[in-house]
Amino acid sequence: MNKFDPDSTEIMLAIIEAEARHPDPGDGPVTRFSIWAKPWVKVGDVYGRAAAYTHSYGLVAWWDETKTHHLEWFPANQIKRVARSDWHGY
Repeated sequence: MNKFDPDSTEIMLAIIEAEARHPDPGDGPVTRFSIWAKPWVKVGDVYGRAAAYTHSYGLVAWWDETKTHHLEWFPANQIKRVARSDWHGY
């Protein structure tokens, strides 16, 4: 991370911690999206941004209505990309 990286240290540490909680460590290497390339996604009723992925899972970051930040792994087949105009997150 350099001084031009807009991800806060707190969020970066949360991403690193979430990577350690991957549900299937043998699923392959974790690839992170750069901050400028994080796709807008929807998983069920959750709208967020994809932070990283492996072969079969995606790490999705989102803020809830209480402004709490969440990071969770979801199976890739549950994650749907959405256009920014169709995204309804916080």
